[in-house]
Parts: sequence; C-alpha cells; structure tokens
Amino acid sequence: MEIENEENSIEPINKEKDLQPFTPYELNSADKYDPDIDYRQELIDRYKDSEENFEIDDSWVEDSDKISLIRFLNEIVNKNYQEYPSVMTEILAKKMYYDTVKTMSKEEYLEEKKRDNHLSVVDKELQKIKDENSLEYALKKKED
Repeated sequence: MEIENEENSIEPINKEKDLQPFTPYELNSADKYDPDIDYRQELIDRYKDSEENFEIDDSWVEDSDKISLIRFLNEIVNKNYQEYPSVMTEILAKKMYYDTVKTMSKEEYLEEKKRDNHLSVVDKELQKIKDENSLEYALKKKED
C-alpha cells in the first residue's frame, strides 16, 4: 500500500509583505504612553477632592421598595455593563440606587404609600411590577 504525498498548501511567508499586527488607523487611534508620566499620580491628583457620598437618608423608603429598586438596578447594570468586573458592577448599582433615592420626591412617595394602603398584597405587587415596567420603558426611551 502506497502513501501518496500531498503538496503542502501553506504559502511561504512573504518577507516583503508588511506583517505589522495593527492597521495604520489602529496605531493612530491608540493611546500614547509616555514612560516619564506617572499616570497613577495624575489620576489621584485629578480626583483627590471628589468622593462619592453614599450617606443619603433613605430611611423613609420601605425595605421592600429598596429591595425591588436595587434588584431592578442590578439587572440593568448586569445587562448593560457586562464587561466590568463584579466589584465595579456593585459600585454602579449602589451609585444608581442612591442617585435614584436622592432625586425621588419624599412627599410624593409617602403620598403614594398612603394611597396604596387600601390595596391587597397581590394588588400592591402587581402595581410594583407595573411601575418597574414603566420605569424600564422610560429608561430605554431616555437611552434612545
């Protein structure tokens, strides 16, 4: 039984061809790195006076609403920021939570809770789902 020799279909390397892994566009758009600059210190100096304040009074928000809000925001973060590490997604969810509470009207929220007191547990949960869906719709519309 004879074994047939097949010709090698791999083309020889053309040394004249440019073998650079990046296109000229990619090279021009890449960030320039200067070894003489301490980028870490530059970042610290730029943001030394800015510190996120998560000490917002949210005692007036019911625990069930806090849980619903943080779960909803966590879903948004997980869906839209998948490439971030888990520590960063936790920080984003927390920031979004406190930003939301900060912009909420305490008076309107408490009035809504008084109005909802006459509803059954089932009706309250259905209202929360409806509110979450309308919030999600509003956020999508805002992104567009």
